[in-house]
Amino acid sequence: MTTSLPEKKTIEIGIIGGPFDRITTVLEEFEPGQKDFIVHPESFGVTPRTVSQISEREVEVTVPARMHSTVLDMNRFNTGRAGGGGIGWAVGVYFQARVRATANPDIVVKGQRPLIVSHFAHVFKEILKFPGGFEIELYDHGRRHVGMGSSTGTMTAACVGINEVLGRPFTNRELRRILGFNACEESGLHYLIRGFETGIGAMAGINGGMVLSTDDMELVYRIPVPETKALIFIPDVPSLEDEYSGKETAAESEVELLMRRARYLDTLQCGTKSQIVLLDLLPSMVRGDLRGIGNSLFDLAFLGSKRAECEQHGVFGAPIYHFLGTLRGIGAEVVGMSSVGPTVYAMTKDQDVMDRMLKYLKDHDVPESRIIETFIDNTGARVKENGVERNYQHEGWLTC
Repeated sequence: MTTSLPEKKTIEIGIIGGPFDRITTVLEEFEPGQKDFIVHPESFGVTPRTVSQISEREVEVTVPARMHSTVLDMNRFNTGRAGGGGIGWAVGVYFQARVRATANPDIVVKGQRPLIVSHFAHVFKEILKFPGGFEIELYDHGRRHVGMGSSTGTMTAACVGINEVLGRPFTNRELRRILGFNACEESGLHYLIRGFETGIGAMAGINGGMVLSTDDMELVYRIPVPETKALIFIPDVPSLEDEYSGKETAAESEVELLMRRARYLDTLQCGTKSQIVLLDLLPSMVRGDLRGIGNSLFDLAFLGSKRAECEQHGVFGAPIYHFLGTLRGIGAEVVGMSSVGPTVYAMTKDQDVMDRMLKYLKDHDVPESRIIETFIDNTGARVKENGVERNYQHEGWLTC
């Protein structure tokens, strides 16, 4: 007996950017591997190439999750154009993938996020004209659609693993572009939908530390942030009711936000944001001044698209801003809300500050299941083959 799939949906969303910007973007559901939704390298400036030889290799990949502090200008990206710039951190919360290239041309996916993983296996098979297949088993960190980069981390781990078993046909920068221009999210149980991608998840996941990107997913600067603790938690805010009820597609509510108020506010304030990044944040990164970095990010939390992202979690952002201000007052050098939230993060080098923040969350009844006490991961992606682990970031072939 064959069970038919539900009819694919199309979502039409009005875009509002500048005061005179009124257009409609259309998002269509598609199946993993659907060829008219595979974007080929030559269309985004990557030289096409092929992998015709099959080597049955297997690798294990570990990729850290990212905290995404802010997009620099949401008017510079869309579902068909990756970019927008951004600031991100790699944290000690991980994605695990096992990837094997096979002579059998089939694609077999196990574990979590099978739609996304299967699509990227098809993407590589198609763009490289690879005659073989893949066996992939992947596990994410389990905290989805709350701003912790579960989708971009899944894509990064899958892309790194597939690229490895095929003998590294693409450099890191090329890999990031393949991911960005083919980015997707689940839409229900059977289909995918185009996603928005800045490249921060791949930059942080592969390189570790703190990363700053500009438009078109170009890595501008990356620094290690040694001996730095990270406190991550998911506050109880009104928006979580929709996040956990499954009433909408994974991407629809985010698209509504990114295409409207966030873009409009960035139209007004992206110049101010860019000035803070260039004149305040970058010098602090060069000096390794965590407090100075935190000062810049705190200012950015109240501007442009980040303000819109905080506002969506109720009372014009008051619940989120209350936590940010309180944790900074306790002594955290860096605080922020990751991506579209509501996940909040705080970073410090001082264990006493960490202990006080944890006590504050406990005293205010934040469940332990929503709190992660971890660290900044300065290593980035790890790859293990035949039981031997190597530090992926520092290998000589890697380019920005």
